[in-house]
Amino acid sequence: MARFPTESPASERASFGTATGELTGGLLGKVFGLLAFCFAFAAVGGVVGSQLDTGWLLPLFVAQLALTFAVQALREKNGLNLILLYAATFVSGMIIGPIVMSYVNAGFGTAVFQAAAITGVMTVGLSGYALTTKRDFSGIRPILFIALLGLFAAMIANIWVGGTVLYTIISWGGAMLFSVLLIADVNRTRYAADTMGNAVVITLSIYLDIVNLFLFILRIIQGRR
Repeated sequence: MARFPTESPASERASFGTATGELTGGLLGKVFGLLAFCFAFAAVGGVVGSQLDTGWLLPLFVAQLALTFAVQALREKNGLNLILLYAATFVSGMIIGPIVMSYVNAGFGTAVFQAAAITGVMTVGLSGYALTTKRDFSGIRPILFIALLGLFAAMIANIWVGGTVLYTIISWGGAMLFSVLLIADVNRTRYAADTMGNAVVITLSIYLDIVNLFLFILRIIQGRR
């Protein structure tokens, strides 16, 4: 799933009142509310995607990537930003649906349930830490971006090279990376200005963190392609 952390633009930075890390309750409420709708749209997309041929996966991935960048670019366009946000999550659901169904059809439904449960527990725990810690994680975003590129390169290499060891390293590395990304993105709600544009962008980032965390945990549980 596409996920590209970026430096916080000027429009995202909080005013002096929240620069010290005081929780921006309004922004947090917007993010959690939007996140609920995102998963609802993703669920519908998953049902639709599960009926499609696997040949649609690459075009859908390109579309989801384009929508992700569009959300970032048009974050301040009220109304349009929400449409793009829900479209991005709907398309991502269309991508995840066939993946999940492939596990279920292969008899690994239990692994899917376990991965979802573990992801839920980790999401609650990591989010709680991000909202209570006094640390500002915005400074590590460039490092996370480099790590994300490295993970993507390793996954491409694994297609051609293969091997159980590399597959295992990628699975655990991906789960750890998106755990840190989840902490960093939830932590942004403490320092960003309370605007709908920021809420939309942060919501999409958190959504993609959770989805990718789930997929990598599923890989770990299954232990093979």
